[in-house]
Amino acid sequence: MTTARFSTTGGCIRAVEISGHAGYADEGSDIVCAAISSALDLTSCLLDDILGLSIHTEVKEEDGRILLALPSKMEDSEAEQAQNAMSALMVYLIDLGVRYPDFIEVMEV
Repeated sequence: MTTARFSTTGGCIRAVEISGHAGYADEGSDIVCAAISSALDLTSCLLDDILGLSIHTEVKEEDGRILLALPSKMEDSEAEQAQNAMSALMVYLIDLGVRYPDFIEVMEV
């Protein structure tokens, strides 16, 4: 099962950590893992390449963990756009969890 943990502070999403293999199918054929990876890549592209934020990204392939964290200091307009992007990711992953409840769990910590 894949677990997505959204870290929040004061009602704002600060980071998301995604870990584990969904287990829907063999690695390389797993549509749930592909959907999660694609959504995370798109969010990272939006935050980094489009908005120009200095996000912190950690990838640990050996334990199947990816961390994406927002910078601690942002302009108000940047913070609003970053929250929209992270909120969209959360909503998407929650919806994916409704469709595939045995393969993804989303939590806010």
